[in-house]
Amino acid sequence: MITAEAVIAMPFLVWWYIGSFVFFDAFQARNVNLKAAYTVADMLSREDGSVNANYIYGLERVYSYLATGSGSNAAIRVTLVRCSQNCDQDNGYRLLEVDWSMGTDDLAALTTGQMSTYLDDIPIMPAGDRVILLETFIDYEPAWDVGILNPSDFDNLIVTRPRFVPQIQFES
Repeated sequence: MITAEAVIAMPFLVWWYIGSFVFFDAFQARNVNLKAAYTVADMLSREDGSVNANYIYGLERVYSYLATGSGSNAAIRVTLVRCSQNCDQDNGYRLLEVDWSMGTDDLAALTTGQMSTYLDDIPIMPAGDRVILLETFIDYEPAWDVGILNPSDFDNLIVTRPRFVPQIQFES
């Protein structure tokens, strides 16, 4: 025999149980995407020669493979950024210039004019030094629609330095 309280509480308990799986899946997917982004950034930072468009598309495939099951429609944008003026200041007056940039899946390359929006994300560095800016994007849709999470995008921004050379060249 089922009590009236059980009939009233059971839908809430089922919703809570499924919702906990949705939340766990979302956090797990976010974690996997961040780890995949750091892995791709580390691969790129270890390059000691030049890269080309095929290499960047290959990095996108690696990122997509590593993030499999955690989203769809993966895309990346790689930008080599150089600080040219006021590099020791963190007051918004640093001049960051783009040496080269390339995006996949219709992501436009970044320009020097757009770098002012990234000032808070790029650490202070010596004048003339270069960093690699890797942006990753992937669509995420919850496994079950229980009304608590909407489909969203997971965007990551990773800043790292080239390890073995002062800068990585891009061959078009």
